Amino acid sequence: MKYYKRFPLEKMSNCRDLGGYPTKYGKTTSFGVFVRSEAPVNLTDNDLEIIKDYKITRSIDFRGDEDIKKFPSSLNTEGIEYIHMPMFGRADAMGFEDDKDDPSVGFSGWGKTYVQWLECYKGWIRDVISLLASCENACQYNCNAGKDRTGIISAFILGIAGVEPNDIAFDYCISRTMLKPRFIEITPQWASYLKREDGTLITNHPFLYTPKDAMEQMIKYINSTYKNCENYLLSCGVSDREILEIRHKILG
Repeated sequence: MKYYKRFPLEKMSNCRDLGGYPTKYGKTTSFGVFVRSEAPVNLTDNDLEIIKDYKITRSIDFRGDEDIKKFPSSLNTEGIEYIHMPMFGRADAMGFEDDKDDPSVGFSGWGKTYVQWLECYKGWIRDVISLLASCENACQYNCNAGKDRTGIISAFILGIAGVEPNDIAFDYCISRTMLKPRFIEITPQWASYLKREDGTLITNHPFLYTPKDAMEQMIKYINSTYKNCENYLLSCGVSDREILEIRHKILG
């Protein structure tokens, strides 16, 4: 079977496998287990063929109801178990109900925001980890851009695997680079406060960045408050068995 670090898809540029990272257990994370991506919208037949050939049999969509309604997932299809697991309920992609005002006014950075999410959405994190642990084949998961909600879950998978924080931050940072070719194409999916009056995307908007220090701040918070990611997940209600199951899957 052919494995990809970044999938060669026509309609997604930020679809990536978590395989290939060295770990403290002396192993490398396995390919063909967990795949992160932006929203899989309007995929071509060739895209779907590549994804199905990868043995992806479960897709977990973190987007809110309005995002799903406007831009349905192409992975809600025969042969793939599609699960809608929104982090923000009916809110839009950033977790704000009001799409008229720019919530980045006074925005203190993604690092602080991620820390707040860790404490506000423990139930959601518990449920997502449970779904990842119970998937028998490869599991794909996504939010809108595949960088924030998706980045947090990816950090936990890699943390469970024993990947070093610097590599976890690297995996997070690369999303903005991967998304650049598609920023213009996916502009209709973004909230109005991310667009200029003429409808074009504000590509230097702070919400579109993935700065290394944001992920480092989140990891530092977890380690200082809970000692490690496993203890944090246990505080969410994740079981020891589920943590071990994910470690077993990702380490092969």
